[in-house]
Amino acid sequence: MELRHLRYFVAVAEELNYRRAAARLFIAAPPLSVQIKHLEQEIGVALFARQGRGIKLTEGGRALLDQARKTLASANRGIAVARQAANGEIGHLSIGYNAPAGFLVFPKVVPAFRRARPLVQITFHALNMPQQLEGLRREELDLGVVWLPVPSAEFDAHELVREPLMAVIPASHRLAKMAQISTKDLSGEPLILPSKLLHPDTYGEIEQRFVAAGATMNVVYELESGLSMINFVAMGIGCTLLPSYARSIRQPGVVFRPMKAPALIRTLAVIKLKGRSGLPEIFANFTSERLRAPDGKGMRSGQRIASTNSAMPNRRAVSR
Repeated sequence: MELRHLRYFVAVAEELNYRRAAARLFIAAPPLSVQIKHLEQEIGVALFARQGRGIKLTEGGRALLDQARKTLASANRGIAVARQAANGEIGHLSIGYNAPAGFLVFPKVVPAFRRARPLVQITFHALNMPQQLEGLRREELDLGVVWLPVPSAEFDAHELVREPLMAVIPASHRLAKMAQISTKDLSGEPLILPSKLLHPDTYGEIEQRFVAAGATMNVVYELESGLSMINFVAMGIGCTLLPSYARSIRQPGVVFRPMKAPALIRTLAVIKLKGRSGLPEIFANFTSERLRAPDGKGMRSGQRIASTNSAMPNRRAVSR
């Protein structure tokens, strides 16, 4: 039995006339009559009986009509759902993210995406980069939001936001009075930096900057999270360097100062497995468009860039 057989049956049952049913189905009446007889033979039940010059439904026909209508309606709903899913109008997204995404990405993207695609369900998971990469590989996550570079070539990365590193200084420190801070100004100062093991690229860039400036890098603590680093600065233990979004973390006793040029830049990106299309691709493109700077400066949104290979951070890292 095929769906077309049920459509033929419903048309005849509703018209109770082969000629009118055939016209409704855009086929000839004799082949329609043959198809109904085949259907009756297949299920072993007479569906129609003669009534004068016309026909009427049998008890078996009336019982089948209700179920046939439900089956056809369900099939039509299935087709509609499949088309909606293919167009990204419905479905589910599982998104991994780091702390900066909560400040720099989601406020500008999530409300607008929900308005544009209200039938798409989204779940969010606060994870560090290794956890996000593993979740993407296992297809437990559809997308991730991480700092670049990504230590694997198996992912597509859409660059979203570029954040300059700023000096975070205790409010009572002599450098807090300066409008800008140079690397040389931080020479010999106690520094609280992101863990070299967990964030080798950021640590390495800072280290290179100190070497180039002929400055001494005096690291007293390596911590996992930006919030912890700010707390240590507030206690007067030392200074640190963090992306400018960290100014949104209100903490008494600290001041943020821009670094003198050339600035150190960190880049936030949305990533997905190569080849993943559908909703993940739609969300990545939507996010890129929403975050594109009107003047084209400060961020280059929507650019797909190649991943780079580097040492994989510790999987127990706290998302920053």
